[in-house]
Amino acid sequence: MELKYIAFPVEYEGESRLVIDDRSLLEWASEKGRIPRQAAAEAIRNGITPLRYLKNLSALSLDEQLKLCESTVFICGCGGLGGHLVNLTARAGIGSIRVADKDIFFPTNINRQLFCDTGHMSRPKVHVAEERVRCVNPFVDVRVYPQAVDAGNAEEFIEGADVALDALDDLPARFVLADAARRLGIPFVHGAAAGWWGQVCTFLPDSPLRLSSIYGSRTVKDPSEERMGVLGPTPAVIAGLQAFEAIRILAGRKPAYAGRLLYFDGETGTMEIVPLESPGPAEGHGPG
Repeated sequence: MELKYIAFPVEYEGESRLVIDDRSLLEWASEKGRIPRQAAAEAIRNGITPLRYLKNLSALSLDEQLKLCESTVFICGCGGLGGHLVNLTARAGIGSIRVADKDIFFPTNINRQLFCDTGHMSRPKVHVAEERVRCVNPFVDVRVYPQAVDAGNAEEFIEGADVALDALDDLPARFVLADAARRLGIPFVHGAAAGWWGQVCTFLPDSPLRLSSIYGSRTVKDPSEERMGVLGPTPAVIAGLQAFEAIRILAGRKPAYAGRLLYFDGETGTMEIVPLESPGPAEGHGPG
């Protein structure tokens, strides 16, 4: 049966749109031998909006939603920032999500890490994330790596991705990921959070700017950051801004933070955007 015969019209934003619900689309995919991600993209190509994405319109066009469905994102880290990024990118309909993190959940993660609850103690973070994505959006392909990213595997993990999202709390690994993304021509969206504070910046492959434009000659995390803790809302805000940036890039729009550092101060409720310069300063800025 053709998709148009199982779609149905709804009125949305003053116009009639053809939509299809999850169950019908999944059944059609099974009958046709398609994976769910392919089925969602095919529906959109035929002018049919999966009902779960209806509220993305008109913020996105149907063509932009298709771009998301056909895109791949790599998220490095699945803790405070990464959990929110996995959740938001899955709900937005980014068709393929890859996640790497070697850690398991501990009680100290509960205050800020979205996928951490009392039933998940000692479980690998990426495995919990994978289960959650399958529940949230069955039209997303998810691949997880319960490993730390290093110079030996970074390119393997991100090759073929359309954007790399930094959700790390380890400065050397950040530099490894950023360098691998540059070599492979992949936009790199940096995010960091500590205490009440956080930051976001995007590095495009052809930009002369690098992470050293933020961190200078620093190669390790500042010990003072450990004393800041991390309040739960901080990674939620920063991950939200990173997710916006990823959606802009994948939809073919202009990134907001390319060559600019957004600094968020939750204590005063303010944000500041600072143009970056190359080469970086001797002293680093913000959380590492």
